[in-house]
Amino acid sequence: MSSSPLRRALLAVPALALLALAPAAQAGDHGAERLVVRGASTIVDGPCGPDGCPLRMSGGAFRGTLGTGAYSGDLTLAVADGFANGEGGVCAPIRGRITLGTGADRLVLAVDGDSCQDGAGPVTAASFTGVAGFKVTHGTGRYARAHGRGLATFSEDAADHDRMTLVGRIAR
Repeated sequence: MSSSPLRRALLAVPALALLALAPAAQAGDHGAERLVVRGASTIVDGPCGPDGCPLRMSGGAFRGTLGTGAYSGDLTLAVADGFANGEGGVCAPIRGRITLGTGADRLVLAVDGDSCQDGAGPVTAASFTGVAGFKVTHGTGRYARAHGRGLATFSEDAADHDRMTLVGRIAR
């Protein structure tokens, strides 16, 4: 079955558009390296207020493509904007910042996503899974001109131990 010249031309338009955009996408990654960081911390809950519930990532230690080091984070769980997780539990937007490093070399990430209770039951005895986007907002030392973005996952158990994974790209 043959196709008309008009149909072939219409089918070619998306392919040509992708080819035209490819150099621009590659230019945005020029000098970027893969970022993979895993970490563990303890979540310290603060008293909830009108803006949500503060969550502090305390005693964090990371490892990965940036090496190893300490990290901390200050996040807010927007419980007023919560929604059902489909299993009888709850989810809520989460936003804040994570700082990788404690000395002269620091990388600050803005985080924005959602955290969901695993299953149902009392939230004070539950585990949670979070997924968020992150963007590099500031850096010092060897990260002074860093920029980049990626995805973050968080897995917090009922004892407030959190495991974090960051996957993305960073250019320095």
